[in-house]
Amino acid sequence: MDLFFLFFVLAVIVEALVEYAKTVIAMQDKKAIIIQLSALAVSIALCCLSGADILTQLGVTFQVPYVGCVLTGVFASRGANYASDPLGRLNNLKKAAS
Repeated sequence: MDLFFLFFVLAVIVEALVEYAKTVIAMQDKKAIIIQLSALAVSIALCCLSGADILTQLGVTFQVPYVGCVLTGVFASRGANYASDPLGRLNNLKKAAS
């Protein structure tokens, strides 16, 4: 189970980094870039300040300190998007029903 969870965490981290890179490279919607990068910065800061490191808990170690915390921050920032999407849909349904 830990191996599956590790794969899932790494997949989300890679997806997040690719999506952030695509958003910055495209430079089409500056508001979206600012929001995404702000969420990323806050998430990384919170994970580093709290010592949250999901990869260490899964047995992955890095030679450079704080890499695990930074990558956990990237993971958490994408989680915020996954959590907010269903909440936004529920809010839209609620508004439509009113």
